[in-house]
Amino acid sequence: MKHIIQNFQPMAGKHSITSSIRQVLAYQGAHLSEAMLFGLASAYHFSYFEYKSILSPFINGRVQPRAFEESLARHARLDIQFHKTQSNQKAWRKVKENIDQDIPVVVYVDKGALTYLRMPPGQHFGGHAVVVFGYDEQEGIVFLSDRDRDGFSITVSADEIPHDFHLVPFFELEEARASRFKPLPPENAWLTIGIGESFEAPRRNQIFAAIRENMYNYLNPPLAKMGLEGIHYFSKVLYSWQEWGADKLREAALSAFTMIDQIGGTGGGIFRKLYGEFLLESASYAAAPALGAIGEQYLILGEQWDEVARLFYMLYQGEQPMILVDIVERIKQIYKYEEGLSNQLVKVIGAVYD
Repeated sequence: MKHIIQNFQPMAGKHSITSSIRQVLAYQGAHLSEAMLFGLASAYHFSYFEYKSILSPFINGRVQPRAFEESLARHARLDIQFHKTQSNQKAWRKVKENIDQDIPVVVYVDKGALTYLRMPPGQHFGGHAVVVFGYDEQEGIVFLSDRDRDGFSITVSADEIPHDFHLVPFFELEEARASRFKPLPPENAWLTIGIGESFEAPRRNQIFAAIRENMYNYLNPPLAKMGLEGIHYFSKVLYSWQEWGADKLREAALSAFTMIDQIGGTGGGIFRKLYGEFLLESASYAAAPALGAIGEQYLILGEQWDEVARLFYMLYQGEQPMILVDIVERIKQIYKYEEGLSNQLVKVIGAVYD
């Protein structure tokens, strides 16, 4: 049996989950930008964790999967259902059932298992989202839309094969969905998304509620390695990187570069540029010019993070470990800048609610 959803249009994007959700919404006739989806998900964050099972520290600039979808559904008033299962067979059956009803499905995958990305051996990341919009059982393939397109790569691999959409073998998608590798194993997770009859463009109260929730969580994290204080922690722990062996240091530097730079799916500046775009767009939606002014500053903040990413890439290419001193100083400055911008947003939102 073969079924491809007609009129589904694969679209490239900046971040995997926002790009995936944007494509599904567009298919249903609802058009929201990736920046708006990111902001309404209260997704702006930071975290730094080291795992014994992986060589490189995990640096992240957004909230975790599921928390993202739950916040987005609440603030954007979308029907987003998050599912997962331990059964590979059930995971595919549910996707197939939706495809047969002309419903494209967002699935989480381990990037390291997708051949077209040509990831280096041993590299894994299961927080990557793609859209499945068709299958051909006779050929044993699924039709999959990632955030790449012809001529637009989404990894640092020179061997990557970017396309508007990909034909992926059943077994490869199954492996990518069932991967147990950290960080963020995908756990056969998938999303079903509906807009409902009452969907409309975001209003002022929705936008302000999302920002308020985001800033509260960012400034009051449950752990010192998360949120604003996580950046401070990051600046301190970086000194210890100088004690690592050359191989571990290079791997960590490349990982840090990827998790900050736009090539890794952050929209640039470890998601700070994407959040700045959200605030600029929100200034119009919410008739709140103050948000636009702060949004411009977040774009500048993103440039500062991108400069840190560039230094990490230099470290990966063989620059002396002492470059870490420069990186530390820049992150200390970023911490202060982020603190100031967060407090500005809190004041703007507080003026509305008080």
